[in-house]
Amino acid sequence: MSLYELFGPDQRLVVPIFQRPYVWTEGRNWRPMWEDVAALANRRLSGDDVHRHFLGAVVLDQLKTPTGSMPARQVIDGQQRLTTLQILLAAVRDVGVELEV
Repeated sequence: MSLYELFGPDQRLVVPIFQRPYVWTEGRNWRPMWEDVAALANRRLSGDDVHRHFLGAVVLDQLKTPTGSMPARQVIDGQQRLTTLQILLAAVRDVGVELEV
């Protein structure tokens, strides 16, 4: 699933209340993810072909939703990864706004 499909405007992700708090750390978790994303961005900026990249597993369960309502998926596994990706995307957005790009 692409990031757009995952965070797109046509679905809702539901995190159950029993999920653990955010525990990712710099060295073990989000720095490696950032380095992967930065390497891909640098390859793209240098004109190289960039293919889809696996950022890790996320397990979702389709929830029953009434006809005509936004589809919803419950996060079974991957909450930490999704949270980190949302923070990364918000930071990229904020830098883009600041640089007016």
